[in-house]
Amino acid sequence: MSGPAPKPTALKLVTGNAGKRPINKKEPKPRSERPKVPAHLSPKAKTAFKNVCDLLEDMGVLTIADGMALELLCDAYAEWRDLDKLIKSKGHIYTTVATSGEEVIKGNPAVAMRADAWKRVKSMAAEFGLTAASRTKIQTNTPEETDPLEEYLKRKK
Repeated sequence: MSGPAPKPTALKLVTGNAGKRPINKKEPKPRSERPKVPAHLSPKAKTAFKNVCDLLEDMGVLTIADGMALELLCDAYAEWRDLDKLIKSKGHIYTTVATSGEEVIKGNPAVAMRADAWKRVKSMAAEFGLTAASRTKIQTNTPEETDPLEEYLKRKK
């Protein structure tokens, strides 16, 4: 499917349903529960998983359904950290000798690998509202607030 990602129902109700598309009255609502840290993650990724879960709990958006996406985010973040450390120790470039005997300067392949890992981190972080721009598009339901979908449906009865 091409085009922008679908807007969550609660966000449609608050900002308006400009496209006048049908509202999903049966949108799943996973329980607000902390997913388990996957045992196979590296120590860096496990630490990131715990820290991100803390942030998402504080933001009121963490659910049990977020485990796999968090795993991908934290694994990519740990990869980015490892590659960043490698680049800092080895440098962005290296020299080698061509078959002609001439010295050639080449780019460290870890630089492109780090850039790829960063793209994955940024993309996954935005899914959870962990970037400044993505937070503007997310709304939470805190205990003292009512669910916009429920309020909308009550008014329609």
